[in-house]
Amino acid sequence: MSKKRTTVLIVEDERDLADLYAEWLESAGYRTRTAHRGTAALEAADEAVDVALLDRRLPEMQGEEVLDRIRERGLGCAVAMVTAVEPEADIVEMGFDEYAVKPVGESELTALVDELATDHPPAVDAPVLDALGDAKARRCLHELQSDPMSAKELAGATGYSRTTVYRRLNTLRQAGLVASRTTIDPDGDHYETYSAESDRILVEFVDGGIEVDPAEEPVP
Repeated sequence: MSKKRTTVLIVEDERDLADLYAEWLESAGYRTRTAHRGTAALEAADEAVDVALLDRRLPEMQGEEVLDRIRERGLGCAVAMVTAVEPEADIVEMGFDEYAVKPVGESELTALVDELATDHPPAVDAPVLDALGDAKARRCLHELQSDPMSAKELAGATGYSRTTVYRRLNTLRQAGLVASRTTIDPDGDHYETYSAESDRILVEFVDGGIEVDPAEEPVP
């Protein structure tokens, strides 16, 4: 996709920050629109928008609701949450494509939009193939095929940050490759554990790499 034809919707209630993001992206060749409230974001979101950058804390309507409305309307834009809110288990249920925690610098923001604006072959748009095209998502799925884990346990098993783990769990969940359930520990605390839907896809380490095979029968 040509940057000159790519329109980025920046949804950020801090006007100076929204203007700064727009300046960075326009310098990189993108067209931009800005909105400072949730309702204004929905008014600005249409078929011409290719990428949306959403803050989670917005006046009138939170970023999560804006994201849900965009998905409900069937708009084909990629969406990144760009927010000061550190990720928790709730982000696994959101339909975003990327999640970035502020502060975000110019090179990071531009690289994020570059990735989201890149055209992929049609087959890659399928959720399963898109999820398994990411090496870290494959590693997370591989670990979950052995035993259910919390996000904290999965971060320990993979060596990835909690943010990275939550992002991959979100991708895998959207592809129908992982399921979650609420677990209560002996102290009465609630937390989410995740397990692979291993009757669909097998991920195995082969010769130092990772091999992905469709599973014809459920794996015990």
